[in-house]
Amino acid sequence: MRMLFSLLALMAALMPAALADEGHTLLIATDLHYISPALTDHGAYFTRMLENGDGKVTAYIDELTDAFLREVIARRPDGLILSGDLSFNGARRSHEDLAAKLRSVREAGIPVYVIPGNHDLYSYMSASFEGDAFTRVPSLTAEEFAEIYRDFGFDTALSRDPYSLSYMAEPVPGVRLLMLDTNTQHMEGAVAQNTFAWLEAELQRALADGAKVIAVSHQNLLAHSGLLSNGFVIANASLLRSLYERYGVSVNLSGHIHMQHTATSEAGLPEIVTSSLAVSPCQYGVLEIAGGTAQYHTEAVDVAAWAGETGQADENLLHFRQYAADYFSATTRRRAVARMSADSVTSPMSAWLADFNAAYFSGRMDTLDAASDMAAHWIDSDTFFGQYVQSILSEELKDHTRLSFPL
Repeated sequence: MRMLFSLLALMAALMPAALADEGHTLLIATDLHYISPALTDHGAYFTRMLENGDGKVTAYIDELTDAFLREVIARRPDGLILSGDLSFNGARRSHEDLAAKLRSVREAGIPVYVIPGNHDLYSYMSASFEGDAFTRVPSLTAEEFAEIYRDFGFDTALSRDPYSLSYMAEPVPGVRLLMLDTNTQHMEGAVAQNTFAWLEAELQRALADGAKVIAVSHQNLLAHSGLLSNGFVIANASLLRSLYERYGVSVNLSGHIHMQHTATSEAGLPEIVTSSLAVSPCQYGVLEIAGGTAQYHTEAVDVAAWAGETGQADENLLHFRQYAADYFSATTRRRAVARMSADSVTSPMSAWLADFNAAYFSGRMDTLDAASDMAAHWIDSDTFFGQYVQSILSEELKDHTRLSFPL
């Protein structure tokens, strides 16, 4: 059997590339955590919940989404990939409203491909927010998700897995897009066992056809943090990774951890984690394919330009990049104080940690200074954040916003 796989791989490599030479572009965004404006009055409960959260600019997610989709339409890529956690808390209304927004992209002739994340289905946290209270609202089943987003990958798929929301698509000739559902009702954070037979058959078919495969999941195929990997890496990732490596999958694209990061398996399979669109610097991935090579880089949504052109008066929108950065920084400082790692949110230690964390989450580890006296202070503090700083500085301090790999 292994000889057959090797022969198929050799034949595929010798076949003329089906991919056109002129080049193609795919855009990738993840972890929008969109909430419908109909589900919140931005009252006390909602505001307090966000302030105690992880720095997402959820208060402006409707405007950010509009600005992002306008940018997508202006760029006219060959496809837009959304790799899960489309909704804030799985509310049906949020999914319906987001799908309505995505129709403008599809109507512009740009295919959209979606998969669910761990926040999107069967959610017991699905709620609306008014004043100082919340009310439970309906969430979605997998079947309802596929119906609401039927125009965004499901109805045009080359093949769909009968046991999950996984499917195979072909956004450009010669490139297959494996949208892998790792959040079924009974297997959150894992590939359902019954899915593997469909998956291997599709990978074998792509190899035989000489097509390149880009895989997409919500959770991660590889560990991207020495300290924080439990719950982030797909539970049966080792089996999945061996399949990808056997059939020559080009890359895995994922999200979930909200930070920008890249990693490569021992066998050379790259994974790119695109940071949450809702977290400063509110960026998305751009994957440019040409001549057998793929080039990935990130770009931040220009919300301020959208705000100016659409006549917005809110100063936070008109200076959105600074607002988002300040909001994320304040969240880090509050967490530092809550863990008794700093005396106050304005202390030099908490301010340094906020800048350090912002660089890490944005993927710009190359800007970090491992020899900083403040880094040493944190590491010596014997706190969670001390371990956090040490784990980050133990990595190669490189730019994770760019990656080139063969396709």
